[in-house]
Amino acid sequence: MLKRLFRRWALVVRAATIAVLLAGWVGRLAVRLLIDALRRAWPKGTRGPSGRERLAVTLTDTVERLGPTYVKLGQVLSTRVDLLPPWLCRNLSRLHDRVSPPSDVAAVIRTVPPMVTARVVGGAAGLTPAAAGSIACVYQARLDDGREVAIKVRRPGIEQTMRLDLALVNVVARAAGRLPAMRQVPLAEIVDQISAAVYEQLDFVREAQSLTRLRDNLRSLPDVRVPAVVSELSGHTVLVTEWIGALERSAERSPARQAAVLNGLRAAYQMLFRDGFVHCDLHPGNLYLMPDGTAVIVDTGFVRSLTDFTRRRFAEFFYYLGRNDGHRCAEILLSTVLDRGGRYDRDGFRDDVVALVARNSSVRASDFDLASFAATLFAIQRSRGLYADPQFVFPILALLVLEGSVHALVPDIDFQAEAVPYVLRGLQETASVRRS
Repeated sequence: MLKRLFRRWALVVRAATIAVLLAGWVGRLAVRLLIDALRRAWPKGTRGPSGRERLAVTLTDTVERLGPTYVKLGQVLSTRVDLLPPWLCRNLSRLHDRVSPPSDVAAVIRTVPPMVTARVVGGAAGLTPAAAGSIACVYQARLDDGREVAIKVRRPGIEQTMRLDLALVNVVARAAGRLPAMRQVPLAEIVDQISAAVYEQLDFVREAQSLTRLRDNLRSLPDVRVPAVVSELSGHTVLVTEWIGALERSAERSPARQAAVLNGLRAAYQMLFRDGFVHCDLHPGNLYLMPDGTAVIVDTGFVRSLTDFTRRRFAEFFYYLGRNDGHRCAEILLSTVLDRGGRYDRDGFRDDVVALVARNSSVRASDFDLASFAATLFAIQRSRGLYADPQFVFPILALLVLEGSVHALVPDIDFQAEAVPYVLRGLQETASVRRS
């Protein structure tokens, strides 16, 4: 009883804190929009950013102020162009690079289990800060057997904070879902998906298993590296892996860097079309394109397993997209939508998809813009009252995040040509599974 009352009181306090921060956000946004309007009206005024840009910037700043749960929610939402407009996703994606290190480093280090510090040369003093995220901090260390390792440690109190914050988000989403205008939107399902994606990243046992599985799946690609897990030192709150040198994020263009891009792209295609085990967050902080031509993949907190049905449907969609068969693409998409029991415009959706595929078929393969294509496709779905099953959405989102990471380095890369052998192999493998 006492525990339940304490939890309710904690929820009320947290809700009040968030309400104050959101009120401040509304006030700052109003001032910024007023200034923008005055600048446009004044003949010699300097034009500022558009209203929606100010909205996105102010919202991103507020998300940062709300704390680590909302930063992580913002990071996950930054990939969800199926739910949010691209201009908002672009601003939220900046949260990946704006995570502040902990104010009390000693408090984080104190949470490292004694069984780990006992194996570190120099004990707790031998932990060198390497990176900081919204959920965890990473330290470099040397073990007593000579191995260099990365030690990922959960921030103190993060689990309780996330439980409270996600409970509040859940309550608000379910209340909003009862509004007449929102009844055809799978709001509760969307919030459940995003909350699960965030909360799963607290479980380092799960992440260790995912990292090991991904490493095993990609063994056939010699120029793709995934760090090995030191399982005897890892647990729910700490993850110890091999240290893979100094990871670089240089934007320099060179033959070796182009090779690294291709290696990263091939790893993604193998995940999507052959293995069905997908790293959904290959932004530059998780995919390192090294100067020696190798690609290094880290942080498997956000991964998804695809069913054989989804993997086949996804491969078929890419296959028919390359053949300019918009009708088949539309039918594949319709077979993967969530059925809300409402009315939606299937015929209009088919016509829109056929037109979209036709427009993109006339574009040179090297000029094909996956981000623009996907944003238009998801906008079509929303306008026709359709929402795709997350199983089908996550593979597209994985490619979108990857495209954003590599396009600046190799702007003329032919995504479709590189995908063809993996698509065909994936179709063959799923067909053999269906026959067996």
